[in-house]
Amino acid sequence: MGQYHKLVNLDKKEVVEPHDIGLFSKQYEHTGTDGSLADAIYLLVMSSPASGGGDWPHTEVSGRWCGDRVVILGDYTQADSIQGYEGDASTLYGESQEWLNISPEVREALAKVFPITYKFEERTLGGESYTSVSRISVGAW
Repeated sequence: MGQYHKLVNLDKKEVVEPHDIGLFSKQYEHTGTDGSLADAIYLLVMSSPASGGGDWPHTEVSGRWCGDRVVILGDYTQADSIQGYEGDASTLYGESQEWLNISPEVREALAKVFPITYKFEERTLGGESYTSVSRISVGAW
């Protein structure tokens, strides 16, 4: 099965869910493509966004997490896995389900920076309805 990950801001109690930006949840599935989770982190923590030549365009989330404690959080996280975190880190993955999910804003920002097109489908799993997000196009520059 493996460990699942998401991007969380411990200070603002915000989360970016990989599935909500068209990615899967394992580490190898977060990198190596335009609009990756690594790109989302970069976008969220950059300082002085769009201030010089060669910068990404300014988006609604550019620099939103600059200076905050940000973690790629796995569901196998142990109590002491996060250096400097004073609580029980093993509970954070579940707790983050209640945090503000900023994935839609991040997805919109990534589509502004990279040539990405998303597809949305309503699905049902175990009687629960949800929206599936997939990337139907990651074009070339």
